[in-house]
Amino acid sequence: MDTLVRKVLGAIAGVAICIAIWTIQDKLSAGGDADSADSIPTQVWGGGAGTVTIQAEVNQPAILTASFENNLAIDDPNHEYLESWQKIPAGTHTFNIDVPANVGGSVELRVDEPTVGASIKIAVLIDGRVVSESSDHLDAPLEAGYGFAAGMELEDYAGGKVAEAGWFFDD
Repeated sequence: MDTLVRKVLGAIAGVAICIAIWTIQDKLSAGGDADSADSIPTQVWGGGAGTVTIQAEVNQPAILTASFENNLAIDDPNHEYLESWQKIPAGTHTFNIDVPANVGGSVELRVDEPTVGASIKIAVLIDGRVVSESSDHLDAPLEAGYGFAAGMELEDYAGGKVAEAGWFFDD
């Protein structure tokens, strides 16, 4: 009987800990205010400050992700965050996004199961001017545990302000 009681109490404690972890993660990741979309948007939160152009060029099917976050503190009731992604076939693709002021984020282009010869190139343009670009070419089979992607972070999309280099990938 004593063993059964311990098992039941252990299971209850495990569920309580799991719920507590989920609650903390929800608070740290902007909680219910975070949105996601399965396509790259043409406008973010009403836009108005400028048009960001993302150019993606791949020779194998890929996934393009773009995140957007205003510069307010996470616990601010007006904090907003949007993560979007879109599967794209091989080729050159252009996405124009109307963004509001004071919104930053990251852009990534990745091939999940690349074969030798895979190539990717991504560029972010503001008013037709390239503010950041990244590319890569796979010359040998991808080692286990490694990914094939290129990307960048921008502190302010509309202003074309790129985040300090080095955070996204070590070159």
